[in-house]
Order: sequence, then structure tokens, then C-alpha cells
Amino acid sequence: MTMTPFLPLEYFRRFMGYNPFHFWGLANASVPVTSACNTVIRQYAWQDADAAGREQIKEALRTAETRLAEYLEYFPYPRYVSSIVPWPRFGDHNQWRYTNVDADGRMVGVRLPHKHIQAIGTEELTFLDDVNVTPSDEDGDGLDDTFTATLVSAVTDPLQIVVYFTSSDRLDGAAVGSDWQIQPVSITISGGTITIKGRYWLLVKPIKYEGVAPAVLDPDTAANFVSQIAVYQRTTETEGETVDTSQAVLLWETEPCHNWFCTCGACAGISYTPEDSSNDPAAVGKAVARAGIRDAVNGLVVPAQSVRNSSTGIWSAVDWNSYREPDRVEVRYLAGLPLLADGQIVESWRVIIARLAAAELGRRVCACDVANQELYHWQFDLARDGGANDERYQISAADLDNPFGTRRGHVYAWKQVRHLKLLTGLAFV
Repeated sequence: MTMTPFLPLEYFRRFMGYNPFHFWGLANASVPVTSACNTVIRQYAWQDADAAGREQIKEALRTAETRLAEYLEYFPYPRYVSSIVPWPRFGDHNQWRYTNVDADGRMVGVRLPHKHIQAIGTEELTFLDDVNVTPSDEDGDGLDDTFTATLVSAVTDPLQIVVYFTSSDRLDGAAVGSDWQIQPVSITISGGTITIKGRYWLLVKPIKYEGVAPAVLDPDTAANFVSQIAVYQRTTETEGETVDTSQAVLLWETEPCHNWFCTCGACAGISYTPEDSSNDPAAVGKAVARAGIRDAVNGLVVPAQSVRNSSTGIWSAVDWNSYREPDRVEVRYLAGLPLLADGQIVESWRVIIARLAAAELGRRVCACDVANQELYHWQFDLARDGGANDERYQISAADLDNPFGTRRGHVYAWKQVRHLKLLTGLAFV
């Protein structure tokens, strides 16, 4: 599962104290580069000598978030996930179910690899419109620092609104996705009008960053910035009726042909990939399923093969159209801790992710003043044993022996989250 980091680069910049214009590749006489080593940050490491770029910072954020999720077994923010897990069996493998009923009389429960389940279904992005942006100088320093855009819409929930670069500004005809999301932004809805505000330096045209030796961009040149942004509504699609769109999919390995029960490839409700290949050892049998949430916090759901009545729109569980239980189940869901009312991740998690990402960053960026001092602080390896003329540090072995690493950012993150993991226990009665 490849994840685009949720924490925006803009938050990392703020925590590390970078000049916003220099961080986003902008400078002129009003925001000059004041030292030989404090240059603007490039998009990629190869565009500058021995310096990390924004892509490397993004990769460090992605690594930090992945490591946190692996340890905690939940995301500190909502994320759409698709997971394939084994179908639960009885302890005695000589026993198996003919139908989807567990020993307690309820449907069989399946535990997902992530906890804090918010909804079952897939991400659905509905295009609303491309809207013009208006730059402004909110702090009166002579430089545009804010953009505003408005859109009339029937959407009433600000948390459903997401903003992206338009199709003409995305590189190589890329589809809309999290790589092209513009964040953080402030979104308010009043009287049917959506108002979007954000920092203007986030709107540099992506193509401007792609040169072999990209020029320093002038923040006073309007052509360096996009003039429109794409506004979408993001919701959870729960009514998918195919194996590609449904909430869940039951999966069977193929079996030797059993004419006494089901002619090969003819079991109703189970489709094979490739088609009509139920006796092919390399094929997979699939059935559309729905899934209810039994325990959201601990990630326990109850998937069942289901069909939808086209007249009433009501779903109903049906028995497996096979003589045995599924081998696996794929579930599509939204998991993670909820966002704040402004659509952003909780402040404490922003700090944890940013400092852990700083520790994960393989090299320093080009700045060499206050910003790099902050970055170096969280990159410093506390396991280092200095020489005769070097500083020595005393730290407990328990702090160094943590699952993240020995840099200061690793230890800080570990101390913050070590008691936040949700443990699953078994009760024997």
C-alpha cells in the first residue's frame, strides 16, 4: 500500500522555521536570499548539490507516518485503505462452516489490520468546478501571501471539500489524487457559497519545479502561479455493486471440478478471474459482499456475501454460493483518528510526525541558519559516543531501545506514542 503523506509539507516548513517563499522556490528583492548557503529549496535533491529537496522531505513524512501506523495499528488521521485478510477459521481445522454463522449465532467477524474504523466503502471524488483564485497581501508587506476562491454549491459539510491542481496543471496528464492536493486550506460554507483560503505560495505551477536547473521564481510574477484550482467533494461510496466497487469481496481459491455440487464456473454469485476458469489453479473466485462494523475502535467488521434489490435498493445477505467458506476477504474502508473541525490533523500529531520525519530525512536541506539548526536538533543521533574532544550525552538504554531509531526525533516520537497503542487481548471463560 503506497501512501501519500497526509501531513502537508507546509506544516513541516512551519515546524522547522523555514522562510515560506524560499521553501517553495521563491525569492526576489523583497524576500532576498541573504547568505551564500541559505538558498531556496528545490523540488528534487538532484537539482542542488548535497541538499534534500521537497520530494525527499515528502518521502520522510511518508516513512514517518507509515512507521507510526505500523506500531500503533491505526492512522493518526483518516485514510482510505483496502486490505485483504484471511477468513477466520475454527481452531480445529477439521471443522468448517457451511454458512456465514459463527458459534455465537452472529455473522463471522473479521479483524482488519487497522483500528479506528470510520466507514466501510471506497473514496469517491465528485468534481464540482474549476474556480478562479484571487491573490491578496494580507499582512501588508508588499507581497501576495493569501489566495481566495469561492464557489456556489449545494454541499453543506466543509470537511467534504478538497482542493487540487486542475487537470491542465497536473503533470503528464495525471489523474486527480492526493499527490496533487493543495493543503492546508481553510474552507467555510455560508448561504450556499464555499469560500476557500490558503497560502499563495502553495499555488506555484508544478511545471516550474521540473527543470534540470530550475530558476528561482519571482513571487511578484503572476505567471509563476496557477490561476484556477479544482474543487471536489469527497465522500465514502457505500453502494458499489461490483467486485471492483463493493464494500467487500469474498475470495476463494479454485477447486477441482465438483459436478455433484456446482458445475465448474457455474456457481451463482461467484465470478472467476479470468472468466469461466473455476478449475484453473491460478484463478480467483470473487463474490460481492457488504460489511458492517462490529467494533470500530478495534477494527472488527462482519463481511457477508450480499445482493441488492434493484427495485427497493435494499441489500440482503445471502448464503455462500460455494460448498465451503471463503479463503480470504478484501475490505475497503476509511480508518484513522478523525480530523479537527477545520479539516486538519490534531496539533499534537502534527508535531510528532514532523519531528519523526526530520529524523528520517537522510540529509539536511540547503538552509543553514535557524531552520537547519532545528532540523539538525531532531536528526542528532543520541546513541553517538563522542571522542575525547566531543560532547557526550547520557540517555537511558530504554529510550534508545525503541522501534523507531536512536535519533532525537525517533526518541521524541517514541515517548509520545508508546502508551497510545491499542492492545488486543483474549479472555478465556
